[in-house]
Amino acid sequence: MQNDRPARPTDAAASVGTGSDGASHCVQPLIEHFFRHESANLIAQLCTRFGIARLQAAEDAVQAALEQAMVHWPLKGAPDKPAAWLHQVARRHLIDQLRHDAMAERKRHLLVEDTTQDALDDDWQVHARLPDNLLRMMFVCCHPALDRRAQLALILKILCGFSVSEVAAGLLMQDEAVKKRLQRSRLRLRTLGVELSLPADDDLPMRLDAIHHALYLMFNEGYSASSGDDPVREDVCEEATRLCHLLANHRLATPATSALLALMLAHAARIESRTGEAGATHLLADQDRRRWDQGLIEQARRWLLHAGLPSSRYHLEATIALIHCQAAHIDDTDWASIATLYAQLLAFNASPLYRLNHAIAVCEAGDPARALTCIDTLGAEPAFSHYHLLNSARGRVLERLDRHIEACAAYRAALSLAKAPHARAVLQRHIDRLSH
Repeated sequence: MQNDRPARPTDAAASVGTGSDGASHCVQPLIEHFFRHESANLIAQLCTRFGIARLQAAEDAVQAALEQAMVHWPLKGAPDKPAAWLHQVARRHLIDQLRHDAMAERKRHLLVEDTTQDALDDDWQVHARLPDNLLRMMFVCCHPALDRRAQLALILKILCGFSVSEVAAGLLMQDEAVKKRLQRSRLRLRTLGVELSLPADDDLPMRLDAIHHALYLMFNEGYSASSGDDPVREDVCEEATRLCHLLANHRLATPATSALLALMLAHAARIESRTGEAGATHLLADQDRRRWDQGLIEQARRWLLHAGLPSSRYHLEATIALIHCQAAHIDDTDWASIATLYAQLLAFNASPLYRLNHAIAVCEAGDPARALTCIDTLGAEPAFSHYHLLNSARGRVLERLDRHIEACAAYRAALSLAKAPHARAVLQRHIDRLSH
C-alpha cells in the first residue's frame, strides 16, 4: 500500500495504547528521531541491496519496521542498537515479501542473490567513489529516463522523507500531480529495469545539477516548513548542509556546489532568530540580529569566494543572502542591489518565484507601484493558484502604498490558501494589525 508518508510515531504509539507508562515516554523521542533521520537512509540501504525496482517494497518494509518499533519499544525498551534493529526488521520484512512474490512466480531461487558475497564485496568500491549512501541514492534517482521534476519528486519523497504536500510545495505543484508523477516514475524505473548502482564516472557530472536542485529544495523545506507545527526543521537543514558539504569537498564539485553551500550557511546563520520562545515565526524585519551566527556567516563568505565569479543561480542567491547578513538593521538593507541581483537571476531561470521575489525587492527599494504591477502580472500564474505566497506579497506591497483595506483583503486571501499553522499565524497578525 502506498502511503503519503510513514505514520508519525506519536500517532501510532497512541493507537496501540502504550503511551501511559514510563517506558513509552522514554522511547518516544528515540522513535521520533529514527523516523526523522533513519527512514530515508533505511530505504536507500534496502534499495542498494535489493534494487531500485523494489523501491515501493522497500518503503513498505521500512514503514513496517517503524510500526513494529512503535509497538515493541514502549513495552520492552529500546534495543541497544536501534538503527541496527530497524534495519534488520525492515530487511526481514522485505525478504519475506520478496519470497512471497517469488513463490507466486515460481522464481524463489532469485531471492538469495542479493546476499551473495559478490554484492557485499562491491560495497567498498562504491563507497570509495561517493562515500554516503543517501547521496549515492540521489544520483541514482536522477536517472536520465526521468524528467527533472520526476527526479526531484522521487528524491524529496523517498530519500528526504517529505510528504506529498511538502514535495508539492517545493515544486509549486498540486498534490495530485505529484502523486501521479511519483507513480509514473516508479513504474518507469521498474519497466526499464534500472539497477541501483552508481552511474559511470563520466555520467555523474550530468546529474549534478539535479542533485544541487534537490539539496536546495530540501534545505528550503527545512528553513521554512510548508506543513507541521514547527516553522523551522533544523534537522532537515542540517542534513541538506551536511550532504552539500560532502559534495563540495568531492572531486565532482563545481563552483555551483560551493555557491550552494555558501547559500545554505548564510541562511543557517539566521535560523535561531527565526522563531521566538513561544515558537512564533519572526520575519526578517523582526529578528534579533545579535543572535545571527557570525561564524556561519564567515564560512558562507569563504565558500562564496571559493565559488568564484557568478556562474549559477546559487552564486546570486548566496550573494543576496549575504547582503541581508551584512545589514545591521532592516532599514540598512541594500534593497537596490538585491533587486538588481534578482533581475540577473531571471536571466538564469524566469521562475514565478524569482519574479515574485524581484517584485518584493523592487517594493522595498522604494518603488511599490512598480512592484504591484509586477505582482499583478503573476496573478494568472498556475504555480501560485494553490499557495499563499502571491497574495501575501501583494498585501505587503499594498501596505507600502497605504492601501490598507486592499492589503487586508489580500492577506485574507492568502490566509485562505495557507496550510502551515505558523504561516497562518503570521498572516493573521497582519490582518489584526490592519484591522485596528
